[in-house]
Amino acid sequence: GAERVVTAGGLKFLFPIFLGNRIPKPWSTPTTPKAKREWFHSIKTQTVRIFYALALQLDDSSPEDAKARFLAKFAGEDMKYCDRLVELLFEYDERVRKAEFNFYRSSDVDESLVAEDDLALAVMEAKLKAGGDVYYRVGAITAYVAANSKKCHERILSQLHLQQSGISLIKGALIDFRSSLKNGRQKQFIDALLDLI
Repeated sequence: GAERVVTAGGLKFLFPIFLGNRIPKPWSTPTTPKAKREWFHSIKTQTVRIFYALALQLDDSSPEDAKARFLAKFAGEDMKYCDRLVELLFEYDERVRKAEFNFYRSSDVDESLVAEDDLALAVMEAKLKAGGDVYYRVGAITAYVAANSKKCHERILSQLHLQQSGISLIKGALIDFRSSLKNGRQKQFIDALLDLI
C-alpha cells in the first residue's frame, strides 16, 4: 500500500508537484487558460489526496521507516513543504468560508422553515463544491505532520502566527471533516489527530 509509494521513490516526484513545480503534462494539451487552470487544480487535488492517504496509512510499524521518511520530507529543505501546507490551508479555508457566506447570502430558504439537518447538508454541499474536500484533507495532513514532528509543529505554528491565526484553523478543518465522516478508520484517525494537536 502506502509504504510502496515511499519505498519505490514516489515522494521525490510527489513533493515537487505539491509545490506546484514539475506539473506533469496532460494527455492532450489544454489550449485555453481555463483548461490549464483546471488541469493544475486537478493535479494539486490528487497530490493532496495521495498525501492524505499516506498520512492515514503510515504509522510507526510501517516497513523501511516509511512514516519517518514521509515526515522527513516536510522537515527538510527549508521547511518549504510545511509552508505549502499552511498556504493551502489558508487558500481552501477562504474558499470554504466564501462558499458558506454566499450560500446564506443568496439562499432564498427561510431558515426557520427548514429542518436543521437539511440546512446543514446544503451548507456542507456548498462547502464541498468550493473545495471543502481538499481543505479537510490539507487540515488532516497538517495536523499529522505537526503532531509527529516537533520541528514541523513549530514551523507550522510560526507560519499560522504570521497570518494572525493559530492551531484553531487546523482544528476547525478537522472538526468539519469529522462531521462529514461515518464511523470507521478515517473518523478514528481524525479523532486521534484532534487529541494530539
